[in-house]
Amino acid sequence: MPWWSWILIWLALAASAAGFYALIGYRLFKRFLGILREFEAASAKLSFNAPDTVKSTVVDEVPAGIFTEPAQARKAYDAGKTARSEARRRRRVERRMAKGQPRAWRDFPEL
Repeated sequence: MPWWSWILIWLALAASAAGFYALIGYRLFKRFLGILREFEAASAKLSFNAPDTVKSTVVDEVPAGIFTEPAQARKAYDAGKTARSEARRRRRVERRMAKGQPRAWRDFPEL
């Protein structure tokens, strides 16, 4: 067997290996695209529709706390705490009314 036949054999083996790896890569790529299509279909079925009444909160300009008097800072903190609690209560009541759920006794401020 002449010396150049070994070169031809190794070239054929390398070409067939490269072709095999290309075929495997192509099949993996096609399967990955199929998985992406399935994921897109599933996410379309399970899409979450956010309510249209999303409220934006605007943060007022707050002065630096280091320059306020402690009593005034405490009053501002207590007022903000009460306002945030009332806002949470209102959101909870609105959410429960929208979903048809019963309200808790603490949600009736007039009682």
